[in-house]
Amino acid sequence: MSVMDFQIDGLVAAPFTPMKDNGDLNLPLIDPYVDYLVAQGVLNTFVCGSTGEGASLSMAERKSLAEKWVSAGKGKLTNVIVHVGGCSITDSQELARHAESIGAQAIATLPTCVFRPTTGKQVAEQLQIIGAAAPSLPLFFYHLPDMSKVYIMVEDLLDALETVKVPTFRGCKYTDYNMLDYGRCLVHSNGKYIMMYGRDEQGLCALVMGATSFVGSTFNYAGKIYNRMRTAYDNGDLEAARKEQSMSQALKRARVLTNGPGMDIGLNKYLMTMTSGIDFGPPRPPMQRRSEEELAKIKAKLQACGFFEAVK
Repeated sequence: MSVMDFQIDGLVAAPFTPMKDNGDLNLPLIDPYVDYLVAQGVLNTFVCGSTGEGASLSMAERKSLAEKWVSAGKGKLTNVIVHVGGCSITDSQELARHAESIGAQAIATLPTCVFRPTTGKQVAEQLQIIGAAAPSLPLFFYHLPDMSKVYIMVEDLLDALETVKVPTFRGCKYTDYNMLDYGRCLVHSNGKYIMMYGRDEQGLCALVMGATSFVGSTFNYAGKIYNRMRTAYDNGDLEAARKEQSMSQALKRARVLTNGPGMDIGLNKYLMTMTSGIDFGPPRPPMQRRSEEELAKIKAKLQACGFFEAVK
């Protein structure tokens, strides 16, 4: 299969990285983790991204984590996409080569995160270098301006790719609220590229605009909600689709209405442990667990809106 034949549809979980209390990776838990995702109808993963704490892991840890996801997902998951981005282009090249050697289905990359590109053309040039290291794998640009601080219009990147050739470029993981730019990218690519949408709580908006694939952290424990939303939308039942999106938004709101940040790995690992029964352990510093008082408030809000029934 050629790179341009690669397709992905539906939900792509951005998985958490299980850790022991001492901070070491807890790789054996990925086997039951895969089964839990599959039971929800989530058959694709995006490994070592922001949700997976990739930026807090060593090169050796990122490689062992990618290896475990590929081996555990064999015969069960459709696609394992490995994120290879970081501060160093040479590290990204090494991670890309490694992903190719272990049988990952695709790779993705953030822009370099200290010395940052500022234009679509500069991003395209980085993609060209990283893509060349794994010439058999589809390559996705990971657009996450809240964290990367690279505030380009992705449409400008697609324009730049007309002259800066990246033969393996397959599309984008678009994690931003700019629906103007996202919509323009869909029009610009006209089906040539895969534009995976990455804001779980407004996935219905992206569906209306033409999205067919989605990457999200809450798909780990709420995949059934989003699959019901997609099915309802495809069947023309907008009322049912809105109901499922509303539950997703209630989840987002419950996380925001506390003293801590609205989206953090410690909280998400807690929710994942509650729903799956798998102990995902703590996040790696500087991220922290929420206080017991905060967690109790969040749990009460989720119980009140029917969240735990909705994810069964």
